[in-house]
Amino acid sequence: MGTTKDYWFDRIEVQKNYRLANFLGITEDELEQITYDIDGDYSNDGLLYGYTVRFDDDNDPSIMAKINGLTSGSYVSLSQWDLEDPEEDELEWEVGHSDQLEMFNKQLVDIPAMLQIETTKSAQFSLLVMLHAHVVSALEHFLSTTFIHRVTNSDKLTKKLIETDPEFGNRKFTVNEIYAQHSNIKSTVATYLKGIIFHDMSKVKPMYAKVLSCDFGDVSWLFRAVRVRHDCVHRAGCDKEGTPITVSADSIKGLVKDCRMLAEKIDAHVQEFENE
Repeated sequence: MGTTKDYWFDRIEVQKNYRLANFLGITEDELEQITYDIDGDYSNDGLLYGYTVRFDDDNDPSIMAKINGLTSGSYVSLSQWDLEDPEEDELEWEVGHSDQLEMFNKQLVDIPAMLQIETTKSAQFSLLVMLHAHVVSALEHFLSTTFIHRVTNSDKLTKKLIETDPEFGNRKFTVNEIYAQHSNIKSTVATYLKGIIFHDMSKVKPMYAKVLSCDFGDVSWLFRAVRVRHDCVHRAGCDKEGTPITVSADSIKGLVKDCRMLAEKIDAHVQEFENE
């Protein structure tokens, strides 16, 4: 049986073939009947502009006649996004990589230096607002990617999520859908988890507890930080009444410390949890 990573790579390939066939105006079955190469179109400094699909000369003329945008009877030019899906690529990373803590630490490493920047009072406030939002967003990403990776790479945890999460418990499936979901369940789970708002601690905290047996402990500070983050992102650092939030270099340092401690605690727990 292949690994979850193998499964996900296969799924990405299927999705790309689907997008390519759709762009060319032919069916996936017709795409499988012709031969072609896909080359990247790069600038001199390595920037990817798009792709060129070059078809062999001996392909079925009846299929080739259906292809949209065929140039000189032999190739089609594609933009960078015609074959790629940013959401799909991000989900592929989350499923396939286990270095979430390393990524989280990299996202926070430059904050001490940024707090040393000397500027005007108003500019300093804006910088602190952005840094607060950045720190909380980094932790949200860590929580999301850690959970998605651990669950989708474990049949036991995937089953546990399905059995304990109300969203799955309330879904109704026909017999045909049951067979379809059985073969694509990891995709369904990963996509579902990706759609969860991971700064909603009322969802995330119990999910970690039920599925990964990971108790965050007292994270009232995080609930407060998430509420402040909302003001940072949606009102440039002001509350609903238009009053500037209270944020300082010390509060950012304290937030970074608390987030690091929580992330390290979670990472240590899931590493030990996997080895049980």
